[in-house]
Amino acid sequence: MLIKFAVVGLSGVGVNMVVYMYLIALSANYMVAAGCSFGIAVTSNFVWNVLWTFKGRAEDKSISKKYASFFVISIMNLGVNLLVLQFLVEYVQAGKTLAQLVSIALVSGLNFLLNYQITFGERRCKQEKGAPVSYEANSYTNLQ
Repeated sequence: MLIKFAVVGLSGVGVNMVVYMYLIALSANYMVAAGCSFGIAVTSNFVWNVLWTFKGRAEDKSISKKYASFFVISIMNLGVNLLVLQFLVEYVQAGKTLAQLVSIALVSGLNFLLNYQITFGERRCKQEKGAPVSYEANSYTNLQ
């Protein structure tokens, strides 16, 4: 699953960088370009993660709930990405393209862990509606 996530992530990096460099070539501010390229890449990544990487996981969640979770996690990662990007460009004097690649690489591990656990996380105790509750699953059992 991690390898699939990495493949999807690399394709997302490609999408991100193509959009980012295109916007930079149009004289867009590098921070605006990073935000726009993020929006396109995150949607592409979500689609591929649902269809391939995490196929069949978290079936109890609607697609819109998964996307909302994926997007919120991605926004948090974008915040970290932008901080690193700005630091590398303005203080380290790194090139904008290299700085963006480094920034993406740094947030990728956190992105996988959060999406694996939250967006595509499985319930630990799957129980059908109407089924009897086991002793271990019933937290309201009164032991006397």
